[in-house]
Amino acid sequence: MSVITQRAQIELAVERLSRFAELQRTYAGQLNEIGERLVQSSLFTAYCDCRALGVGKRADQILANHGIAPVEHGRDREREPA
Repeated sequence: MSVITQRAQIELAVERLSRFAELQRTYAGQLNEIGERLVQSSLFTAYCDCRALGVGKRADQILANHGIAPVEHGRDREREPA
């Protein structure tokens, strides 16, 4: 079995993020609710992969280039107020 290098992992994550961002931009408003959730979930997962691999700024730039608002960072912003 071949071991994937970190550079290859980064490039794969970046390519996935770019592809999902392009899909969202291209098909926004044309998908049903399930399709929209699928694209959003895929986009978020690819974004998280980029952050985990240390290329969060690059991921933010990809989202900005596709007109997608950057994801808020930090636990407190993810929690709903009590």
